[in-house]
Amino acid sequence: MAGQQSELLCADPLRQSVQVVKGVGPQLARKLEARGLTTVEDLLFNLPVGYVDHRGGRRINELRAGEYVSFVANIFSAKEVQYRRRRLLEVVLSDGSGLVTAKWFHYGAWLVKRFNRVRGKVRVSGTLRLFGGRLEMHHPEVEEVEAGQQEIGGIVPRYSAIPGVSRRTYRRLMAEVVNCYVPRVPETLPAAVRRYFDLLDLQTALRQVHFPSRGPEKYPSSTVSPELRRLIFEELFFLELQILRGRQRLCGEAGQAMTLDKDFLRRVGKLLPFKLTAAQRRVMREIAADLSSGRAMNRLVQGDVGCGKTIVALLTALIVIANGFQAAVMAPTEILAQQHFFNMASYARALGIPFTLLTSRIAAAEKKSRTEAIARGEASLVVGTHALIQERVTFNRLGLVIIDEQHRFGVLQRLALRRKGVNPHLLVMTATPIPRTLAMTLYGDLEVSTIDELPPGRPQVQTVVLEARERKRVYELLRQEFLLGRQAYVIYPLVEESENSELQDVVSMTSHLQDQVFPDIKVGMLHGRLSSEEKQAIMTDFARKKIQLLVATTVIEVGIDVPDATVMVIEHPERFGLSQLHQLRGRVGRGKHPSHCILVHQGGGRESRARLAIMEQTNDGFRIAEEDLRLRGPGELAGVQQSGFANLKMANLLRDVGILRGARRAAMALIARDPEIEKPEHAAIRSKLQRQNEQAAALLGTC
Repeated sequence: MAGQQSELLCADPLRQSVQVVKGVGPQLARKLEARGLTTVEDLLFNLPVGYVDHRGGRRINELRAGEYVSFVANIFSAKEVQYRRRRLLEVVLSDGSGLVTAKWFHYGAWLVKRFNRVRGKVRVSGTLRLFGGRLEMHHPEVEEVEAGQQEIGGIVPRYSAIPGVSRRTYRRLMAEVVNCYVPRVPETLPAAVRRYFDLLDLQTALRQVHFPSRGPEKYPSSTVSPELRRLIFEELFFLELQILRGRQRLCGEAGQAMTLDKDFLRRVGKLLPFKLTAAQRRVMREIAADLSSGRAMNRLVQGDVGCGKTIVALLTALIVIANGFQAAVMAPTEILAQQHFFNMASYARALGIPFTLLTSRIAAAEKKSRTEAIARGEASLVVGTHALIQERVTFNRLGLVIIDEQHRFGVLQRLALRRKGVNPHLLVMTATPIPRTLAMTLYGDLEVSTIDELPPGRPQVQTVVLEARERKRVYELLRQEFLLGRQAYVIYPLVEESENSELQDVVSMTSHLQDQVFPDIKVGMLHGRLSSEEKQAIMTDFARKKIQLLVATTVIEVGIDVPDATVMVIEHPERFGLSQLHQLRGRVGRGKHPSHCILVHQGGGRESRARLAIMEQTNDGFRIAEEDLRLRGPGELAGVQQSGFANLKMANLLRDVGILRGARRAAMALIARDPEIEKPEHAAIRSKLQRQNEQAAALLGTC
């Protein structure tokens, strides 16, 4: 086996281990592999996050806080100082025009000695901060400048930090990789595509993106350089190929045709305590058409918080179960899985449908019993977490897979659950509205339905942004709500206090709120480090009103439905994306009472405050999602980093929408000419697709 792997690696130099690179031994390789850099190809496509121009000298008085800068200066002083409960190394730098203080919070005695030995100038590179009216840097990169030299190395690439690997070492490593391996990189795009879209060849693009010969000032910030444009096109081209081929396969898959038993549906309708909205009825018609078509359904249902996606999922499951098949519902958290289970159980019980819950926290003996019941087909409705995709879980006759909060899962988890049956129907749901551009890219293999209507009578949540100094107003509102028998949440971004952060935390603030602010009401605490049993006990107490105020982290972003919770207070909202804030806001306003969301702003300046203002202006999740995409990129919005083939490292789907359209056109044209990508001139494309598929299969095997 080892011999076969060695032969394979030799046949493709880009797939060789990083240890083939000169200067990379086992210890450095382990540090690189910890960041996912295992092959030469991984290194080549781990692009710089920016560049530092060492060609000319900038004076300290020309520098601005917030920038990543590089300057040459003398060391004025270097000493250890005591700050609060810890010691730190403080180095004062001067070039005659101003001062910058460099600080190290983690350091060894050798570093102090190193700075005290320096007699000449040093070049300092790092992010400039403003603290107490003074400029400072934390853990900057420092290099000695040889006598008579003011510059080091022209335009220098800046890469994401790798623990235990200095920036200088990594740059030297990348210079070696570029020199030795770029000449061996095969061209992947056909010449006609490169000519039509005016793209560089791949080798030139890789050389220039790592070690550019011209400065970044050549291109406006709203565009990308030709070398980066080529690599973005490449990434999106192969993504679109995967999506188009996936859709091609899915369209050809036969699925079990489901009949719609009208008597059964009437019985179900009588159980519903409300009428479906027009949007829910429209989506159910689309789903019913899929189920009866004889082809496997592959549909995404998206809709804002509280629009009624869960009842659509339940009705779909009941149709499939009435046809003699099993339905599996997978949720991203145990809390959400349990909520789905309890909500669906009452309907299943009334209809005589056997059901079960499967999560990783269930005791081994009970889990074995439930797993066996699923395998024998004795459980028709199965609700669970990732536990459903474990290898030992098998289904007797799986006809439908429902995946909730799709943005928390990826393509790989989706495939893992679908392969538990023979072409089962697939319904995925998300409460994170997805802009059309992103939906087209991430879910191009799915039909998309949108529930764009909220149930009648659901109150709008009033949102306001307040400064930290106005917190008394927040507490007064909470007191008024508690007197009316209502409940509330207070959300913090941290679990415990951190010495390196001034953010408030859940543990200390729970004590503060209980002891000093609301001693007469019950305050509970919920965060991700609690055990499943502790979380469920707290959730149950909150739902039963034994707890009036729940202090939590974002663990409650999904999965809690408490009608009497009317106030959501979010501390440090500047730390969250707008879509995440919208999800949190959706935890209130779920009953008949007027509800409020208060964002207690404590930092980030005018720009941060302006960003939060959109939360005051709209409850429209689609508008918020568009704004989040514009400000933060796709990663925060829809789980891009977990979406299998859509693991975008270079593209920004808002900035690069033009490149995306071109890449999609090129991919569609290629598939039209060569559906199986088997022509000799497409060998390099076929090889890269195969490599991506093997990587995906390896990941899938770990699910």
